[in-house]
Amino acid sequence: MNNILYRGAALLCLLPLAAVAQTSATDPAASAPAVLYRSVFADTPKGVENESLDWRAANAEVGQNLRGHMDILKWEAAQAKAQAAKQPEPAASSSKPGAAKP
Repeated sequence: MNNILYRGAALLCLLPLAAVAQTSATDPAASAPAVLYRSVFADTPKGVENESLDWRAANAEVGQNLRGHMDILKWEAAQAKAQAAKQPEPAASSSKPGAAKP
């Protein structure tokens, strides 16, 4: 019980100090430290690209596909056919299982 009384008395003694500390915060003429600006994006990754492209060249490249996605699909199909034509066919072998021998 005495412990609670001592703590209460100590808090009452500190009350005037708290009031003095509050007066400077409510004074409009009181100076305050300047807040330093720090962007929230400062530590975020910049992206996966290491270099930037010339936007005019990129725009011209995309502009070649006048019909949009359909032109890209046709280009991909042509590339697949060209890739298949480049690959040599496997040589015909007479050692196939079940093949008729002369």
